[in-house]
Amino acid sequence: MPLAGVSKDLWLAAWRFRGRTLAAVVLLVLAKVASVCVPLVFKKIIDLFSVPGSLLSEVVPGTSMQAPAGGRLIMVPLLLLAGYALLRFSSTLFTELRDLCFARVTLVTVADFAQRALAQLHRLGPRFHLQVQTGALMRDVERGTVGAGFLLGAVLFTLVPTMVEIVAVVSIMAAGYNVWFTAIIATTFTAYACYTAVMTRRRVALQSRVNELDSRANGLLLDSLVNQEAVRNNGRERGEVQRYEATRAEWVERSVESHRALSALHLGQGAIIALGVGAIMLFAGLEAIHGRITVGDLVLVNTYVIQICLPLNALGFLFREARDALTNLDRLQQILALQPEVQEAPHAAQLPVTHGEVVFEHVDFSYEPGRQVLWDVNLRIAPGQTVAVVGGSGSGKSTLARLLLRVYDPQRGRVLVDGTDIRMVSLASLRAAVGIVPQDSTLFNETVAYNIAYGRPGASISEVVQAARAAQIDELIASLGQQFDTKVGERGLKLSGGEKQRIAIARAFLRNAPIMVLDEATSALDTRSEKAIQVQLDRLSSQRTTLVIAHRLSTIVQADLIVVMDKGRIVEQGRHEQLLTLRGLYAQLWELQLQKQEFDRLERRLVRQSLNLGVLLASVVDGLRAALDSRSIQLYTHIEPEPLRVMGDPAVLSQALWDICAHAMDATPHGGRIQLRLERDGRRARLALTDGRHMTHASLLSAASGAPDDTALLGASQPETRGAFDPLVVRSAIQRQGGQLEIFPPTSMQGMRFVVMLPLQDGTEDALRTGATSQAAVDGAPAQLPHVEVMLIDDSAPARTAFEQLMERHGALAHVFASGEEGLHWLENLPVSQWPVVMVCDSSLGDEDGRQVLSRVRALEERRGVALARRMSAIALTNSAHPSEQLVALMSGFQAQLARTAPPAELVHTIARLARPED
Repeated sequence: MPLAGVSKDLWLAAWRFRGRTLAAVVLLVLAKVASVCVPLVFKKIIDLFSVPGSLLSEVVPGTSMQAPAGGRLIMVPLLLLAGYALLRFSSTLFTELRDLCFARVTLVTVADFAQRALAQLHRLGPRFHLQVQTGALMRDVERGTVGAGFLLGAVLFTLVPTMVEIVAVVSIMAAGYNVWFTAIIATTFTAYACYTAVMTRRRVALQSRVNELDSRANGLLLDSLVNQEAVRNNGRERGEVQRYEATRAEWVERSVESHRALSALHLGQGAIIALGVGAIMLFAGLEAIHGRITVGDLVLVNTYVIQICLPLNALGFLFREARDALTNLDRLQQILALQPEVQEAPHAAQLPVTHGEVVFEHVDFSYEPGRQVLWDVNLRIAPGQTVAVVGGSGSGKSTLARLLLRVYDPQRGRVLVDGTDIRMVSLASLRAAVGIVPQDSTLFNETVAYNIAYGRPGASISEVVQAARAAQIDELIASLGQQFDTKVGERGLKLSGGEKQRIAIARAFLRNAPIMVLDEATSALDTRSEKAIQVQLDRLSSQRTTLVIAHRLSTIVQADLIVVMDKGRIVEQGRHEQLLTLRGLYAQLWELQLQKQEFDRLERRLVRQSLNLGVLLASVVDGLRAALDSRSIQLYTHIEPEPLRVMGDPAVLSQALWDICAHAMDATPHGGRIQLRLERDGRRARLALTDGRHMTHASLLSAASGAPDDTALLGASQPETRGAFDPLVVRSAIQRQGGQLEIFPPTSMQGMRFVVMLPLQDGTEDALRTGATSQAAVDGAPAQLPHVEVMLIDDSAPARTAFEQLMERHGALAHVFASGEEGLHWLENLPVSQWPVVMVCDSSLGDEDGRQVLSRVRALEERRGVALARRMSAIALTNSAHPSEQLVALMSGFQAQLARTAPPAELVHTIARLARPED
């Protein structure tokens, strides 16, 4: 047990508040003196009441006062009773005053241990943290700090006063009564102490195992919660519960054993005390019978025996709990005693950065003995130069960044900044001079503003805003419900990887360090997100010394120097063009990336196809319909009846439109309105979406003046969003489809407006001039449907017969059903590969609604995992050709709408267009 260390810590804590400690000790002594005097006064009272006539004498015993005529003076017992009551109250009063006086000492000591533990855990390097479970570590710190507080209060307020009280009582008994009383008390104390020591030693071993299992269980719990996404994705919920349950089951068994040992301890202690009390009272009774002690003496002995048994129980409790507390504090002190792997030199100086030159000089490093990572690395980064380090996994790239930040120290060689060995300067000044954008930017469960300002504590909100603009995340933040005051969730889980990276970039901009490290800052992102933030990374690294740990070579072709590492050694270095001419490792890596880029380009070309933008938009809105209805949001739409066809990747465009629409819905308050317009604008399709948010008058004035105040920036009036919308990523996706995205801020009259412009497919404009479907073309060139499978759901038998005959004439295979239920049952029993490509559905099916039938078909496609581009096209048959019927059909998820009275050739032509969208 770390008794010496604990004693020193507790003594220092008491000495720090010596005034309060001394006052508490004085109050403690006064409380115990009053407590010991209470039985003495009580004995006097008993003796006065037990002697006949002692209260009726003419002269007050011990005084010269004469009794009045009645002769019934009872002044003496009244004074004794008052003194008895006063002494009892004084004991309680002094005890409470003692606790109030010492409370701050105990609480500050507990807080100080917790702060020391946190500071120590931050000093310890990653090697330590990789070897422990965070949950178990937190539990160890918690129990240790609580144990420190208990020991401080227990030693001063339990051990010392208990010993004082026992010594005082034994002294009074020894001085005033038979020596056998003292002998019996001494025997009882000895037996009690020996039994407690033996039994407690066994229980301490059990309690240590209980604490270990408790820490392990808490570690499993935290580990499972931190990785809850992986647990859910792999369907391991039950497995995690079983793993936790197994540890808790063992903890229960060991805890029961510990309680059994505690019960045995209590029973033995109670038996010893009972025997001791019984022996003393038997002896006192015999003494009273023979007249050697009075009734008051008998009561005094009984009171003192009870009074010293209570401290004896308190000592037993203290001994048990103190051993537990020492066990808990032992682990905490082991942590506090660990020496950090990286330590500051005595009297370390501040790092003066004048130019920002960084030099790695003959550096060798290994994380573990026998596994060397770097071998004689020599590298110079000139002031203002950007040096990129590339290589395979495990080549030692990221280790260079860790050595520059002094997360580790090299085993040989040194790292210099402006000619100064970084081991000779303070860690705070070194890390203030180096900014970093890591591979995985973990954020605090705080606001966006807090996370950006974390790079420079004390930064004003205007400086935070400037950093956000420099990192080009101001649009993203403006789209959040609470803007800069939006909480990002634990570890930033409410944001995407690209959004977290841009907040890390903004943090680095705000930090404005002369040396910058980009440690594979885009390796965890997809190509779309990487391209969206690469411009900000280039701006961040300009005009400052930058070390880039590169993942994708295309991001560092403009670097001043490229260093190629392999197995911990620098094998090539030079500019991009120079390294390609060497035909070495870099050229091989470059060739591999070019091949991958070409493959990606071909893949994108293969998925590009002709798309009806109105149909695509209708599918997106249909997917959000349930969420819109649940929030009572009204959707006002204006969609031109002519089909606006664009070329693009349906998955990319639908995801971009989904992101915009979902964000607009999130930003619109309950019961609000969203406006959606799709129309032709020359040779482009124009989609404009206006959400239902609004800005306060003060915010509008601030935005107009160009100097937003804190209230506007924090967006206190905005509704809370459920997710994050990344404008840069969405804009990048639309630009790759040949389009543009513009975002207009909210005004006093309308909410935020998103405008998407996409070029129309060649020939679309001419088609629009002459109508969506030229009747001449329909009549003059009837379409053929060879081997096309079509299903019809219509409750009219003549209509089903006519449809079958029409499809047969044009080479198609028709499947007809009288109800939606019948058609759905047929689809459910077929593999998706055998489904028809087009469904024609009557909008009114008696008791059924055609829109509900389509919704159930879409739900079936979702369950079967049918991709959006592969889903069955649907045509609605309505009672009229009014444009409102077409709008309702499109917004319900149908890809086309025809009146029942439309010519058969128009129906055939529409089926042909939907069956072969590439034509």
